[in-house]
Amino acid sequence: MRALVVCPSFLDPLSTRLKDALRGKVDPLGPTVARYEDVESGLTSLQADMHIVVLSPDPERGLQALRKLRRQVSGCVLAVGQASESRFILRALHEGADFFLDEADPETGLEAALARLLSKEEASAPSGRVVAVLGASGGSGASTVAVNVATVLAKDYESCVLLDLKPGRGDLAALLDLKPAHNLADLCLNVTRLDRAMFEKVLARHSSGVHLLASPQMFGGIRVVTAQGVGQALTLARKFFPHVVVDLEDCFHEEQIVTLFQAAAILLVARLDFTSLRNARRVLDHLGELGVPAGRVRLVANRYGQASELPVAEAEAALDVQIAHYIPDDPKTINLAVNTGIPAVLRSPSAKVSQALGQMARQILERRRGEPTVSPKVFARS
Repeated sequence: MRALVVCPSFLDPLSTRLKDALRGKVDPLGPTVARYEDVESGLTSLQADMHIVVLSPDPERGLQALRKLRRQVSGCVLAVGQASESRFILRALHEGADFFLDEADPETGLEAALARLLSKEEASAPSGRVVAVLGASGGSGASTVAVNVATVLAKDYESCVLLDLKPGRGDLAALLDLKPAHNLADLCLNVTRLDRAMFEKVLARHSSGVHLLASPQMFGGIRVVTAQGVGQALTLARKFFPHVVVDLEDCFHEEQIVTLFQAAAILLVARLDFTSLRNARRVLDHLGELGVPAGRVRLVANRYGQASELPVAEAEAALDVQIAHYIPDDPKTINLAVNTGIPAVLRSPSAKVSQALGQMARQILERRRGEPTVSPKVFARS
């Protein structure tokens, strides 16, 4: 959940308290701050889920900013000010605030407001499940894993969204032999007016039932890919499709982290060699620092069975994690699938590598079924 704090100045002490509270409870990436004049001039570009307006020490101007903000946004709006005057509270609510927090103890009021807000969100929360696929290093085969997992889920559940989150270098369109007319950059440029019809328009449909949201192929398109756009895409995908598979670029850019927080399962794809396992260790450490539950991360040994690879016992000891899935090395089947643009699970369904990919896709959902997705609000990140 993204948050925006509107205050009289960037040095306002009350807004600093609110930022700290919001970072720990709502927005792990850190809330954005805007001044009254930014709202008045329409310069607040962040499409936040929660907006907090600090009314002190200039209540009249704060109420004016609140009124103008309410006209610009549809998300939750909280007002923070002195609670000694009931008429002042009523004015704030009349101007469009959904909740009023006492500036003497805004943290307690924030807890209560969040409880009410989250209860409403849970009642209408999207039910689609997100599977994130993250390569430990280059050449891990994460994109091949992602496209085959999505194909299996589409076959079993009739449809699945596949999101290519590798702007400028994504391969998923080629792996499906698709030529998308639109991509993630188009979605991000139109995020403020995104609805179901527009969302479905940017998806490229594959005969398997996979609906691809492609990455921009031109490097210039990378600049317009935002966490806000990715978050909105995930929300709509989870609302209208049973499963969403995301091919991640890394685990530290903002739009990638947004996906990690929504993922019911994270497949960390690595080879059993020193460089890949070293990077896998670094990724696991970083995911822990972000607050991603370790139980969500599933280590995948891809291209398993290669000559001179490290023993499984040594790899698991180095990572302090058990390998959950083994995808056998089969360059003939995989290269044929890549070169024809037909996923291996469709092109060569009886091959051992295809069987392993299909079994992994189904096991992930069996293990996670019934477990609720943890909201980013529980993660603290500085």
